Amino acid sequence: MPGRERFEGRVALITGGGSGLGRATALRLASEGAAVVVADINPDGGRETCRLIGAEGGRALFVQADVTRAADAEKMVAETVEAFGRLDVLVPSAGVGAGGTVVDVSEQDWDRVVDLDLKGVFLSCKFAVPAMLETGGGAIVTVSSIGGMQGKGGASFCAAKGGVVNLTRSMAIAHARQNVRVNCICPGWVRTPINEAVLKDPERRAKIADMHPMGRLGTPEEIAAAAAFLASDEASWITGAVLPVDGGYLATGP
Repeated sequence: MPGRERFEGRVALITGGGSGLGRATALRLASEGAAVVVADINPDGGRETCRLIGAEGGRALFVQADVTRAADAEKMVAETVEAFGRLDVLVPSAGVGAGGTVVDVSEQDWDRVVDLDLKGVFLSCKFAVPAMLETGGGAIVTVSSIGGMQGKGGASFCAAKGGVVNLTRSMAIAHARQNVRVNCICPGWVRTPINEAVLKDPERRAKIADMHPMGRLGTPEEIAAAAAFLASDEASWITGAVLPVDGGYLATGP
């Protein structure tokens, strides 16, 4: 793992930081020197992530926020700047999964998934970008999914995650000359709380693992490592990229 200096002096805001990919990313960036703001709707999870960071000597702040609400998204960015003086990295990882075809999914469930998985990214970025510009730029790493790159999955989930991919590209083009880089990671199946209901059955878990050419599920730490790379200066000439982190899943084709 790179040393603490990679994010020394920088401030990162992670949404959905109370569990899963968000927690792993918060821990990774903190381990490399970033001051981390953990935003989550769940105070217990968010505070636990901050406790884990503090136990390793890092700096962290919890902000309770529902990223589907503009006022909350604006507040979490404002509190980040108030606490640490700047915002350099945003990883809007808050999300939810769902199955069902367009015939099966209810309007309520459609709105729930699209609001969190797509609108939440939009609102987080809407307020983060101006804050980044105040100090010369920054890096955003959005979190889509293999479901955002092909159609195997629930209609609402694939639609929202596909939207994240093209929203990333649009933002990358719009803000490239303002020194704001925007990239996207597309995880395959990872063992996180959001996936646990599907993966708890051993036979189903083995079948899903076998769908990946590497023959196993991913870990939150592997996704966090990719996010840390794209957020770092090592990726200084990368923007608008969509990076599968999926054990080869997408290489198998549609």
